[in-house]
Amino acid sequence: MKIHNIERTLRTRNAGHYPDEYLPEIAFIGRSNVGKSSLINSLLSRKKLAATSRTPGKTRAIDWFRIDRGGRANCFFVDLPGYGFAKVPKKVREEAWARLIDTYLESDRPLVLALQLLDMRRLGPTKLDEQMITWLRETRLPHAFILTKADKLKRSNKLGAMKKFEVSLKRVDDHPLISYSAVTGEGKNELWSLINQSIAQTQ
Repeated sequence: MKIHNIERTLRTRNAGHYPDEYLPEIAFIGRSNVGKSSLINSLLSRKKLAATSRTPGKTRAIDWFRIDRGGRANCFFVDLPGYGFAKVPKKVREEAWARLIDTYLESDRPLVLALQLLDMRRLGPTKLDEQMITWLRETRLPHAFILTKADKLKRSNKLGAMKKFEVSLKRVDDHPLISYSAVTGEGKNELWSLINQSIAQTQ
């Protein structure tokens, strides 16, 4: 996918504070340290666009990245705060961050695809992942599952992990399951194809 220009249009810690421009939005959702920022950097072929850290909870705000796709429709990538464990006060984690995520997902923003990221090494979603997945299903937001850190598993183990996730997620055709590695680029073309398709359906 050829990207002509990328800019971070907005970073906010205030619920309800969004860009003035309405473009198709792709939201990245997942547990703290699941690899959201690394995946975004990989997709956009940038090293330090989205901040990464070994410390869970690095992303404490919502970031909007405006993607200029040349001849294709432009869009926003929306990097949401990670949920779950993070080295910040529990009150901030459970109230401020949750409010940021919930307010955005329940807004009238033109969200065309929510990407639920799951750590492939866990061999299944965590309880917090399951809560988010249930919420996505109940609201009927278009979504897909991305299994991150695929390079951390041997090929034989990856096949087993995929099967376990397929069973636990009770996956159906309109909610794809893609294994991804920000290190090797595995799944990058497949994920871009899904994003392009989601954006095209809104035109």
